[in-house]
Amino acid sequence: MNPLAEVEDLIYQLGFSHYGYSAITEPLSWDRYIQWIESNYHGEMDYLKRHLEIKRDLKNIQSSATSIISLAHPYRALHEETEFPFQHLKTAMYAQGTDYHFWLRERLEAIVTRLKELHPNEFFMSSTDSFPIMERDFSYQNRLGWIGKNSCLIHPKEGSLFLLGNIVTSVNLGQNQQFDPLPDFCGTCTRCIDECPTSAIGQNKTINSTKCISYWTIESKNNPPFELATKFKGLFFGCDICQTVCPWNQKVLKRSEPYQKHQKQITDDGLETELRLVLRSSGKQLLKILHGTPLVRAGQRGLKRNAMIVIANLKLNSLTEDVRPYLEHEELKEIATWCLSELSNP
Repeated sequence: MNPLAEVEDLIYQLGFSHYGYSAITEPLSWDRYIQWIESNYHGEMDYLKRHLEIKRDLKNIQSSATSIISLAHPYRALHEETEFPFQHLKTAMYAQGTDYHFWLRERLEAIVTRLKELHPNEFFMSSTDSFPIMERDFSYQNRLGWIGKNSCLIHPKEGSLFLLGNIVTSVNLGQNQQFDPLPDFCGTCTRCIDECPTSAIGQNKTINSTKCISYWTIESKNNPPFELATKFKGLFFGCDICQTVCPWNQKVLKRSEPYQKHQKQITDDGLETELRLVLRSSGKQLLKILHGTPLVRAGQRGLKRNAMIVIANLKLNSLTEDVRPYLEHEELKEIATWCLSELSNP
């Protein structure tokens, strides 16, 4: 019997595509994760090292924690048209709209509220990826997908274009069930590796963040190496390439009307207008325009840096005069100098 049968209808009503549960164990990929950290593939994300003990044993969150529920929610941009100020700048699908840390957490909390009604004396805690849980590892254990060569969790019907949420609880769930993972259906396909512009994907299902476009356009506060920046392909915030080229996502993308519509409405004129807006807006104006979206994570400096990388890569000479004032900007003069140099080269 499914111990979550009484909340299953609610889970699907809230838009989650699939879920699973299991007893809490040490993450299966723990040794590989430590090796990834020791290889400095995490770049400037030092907070990942500070959370190691919690990630290794979730009982450090709450001693009574015994089980974890993993839930997958499709990117909202795939099934609904979201209000988003940038319709032409290439932005990762998960970031097109309201920050998922808010709305996904609300939906997880709705499930927690119902579970507390059913189990008033038990502990429940919901979390998104902002909390130090190795969510892909547990989601793999909970059969939400297999780990693909691009390190994403891939489900045979849902692809990989979904967010993960977690509920840690003291309720005994799956303590006696045998771990039976989904088969790895990547086979001999290497499309994600072959299509990554910066060769960030290793042969062992790991990502070197210091080569990853998403890392440089979202997480890093610094300028990327300029040789690497020339390979960013006009991407402004994040990157979906290793997912959009994946054969397991083709049906998902094809049946998504919002995604197909968005791809058709992108124009060069609209792109230049939005880049001009980024460069001409003050920091306060820019953050006000993007309030409530994941793009504020990059900060106004990071967004202006990203805009100049896009301008350089796409050779948008019409925006030269919008870049030039940043030659006098203490934090952005280096990237502005490089951008103008790229524009001057045929």
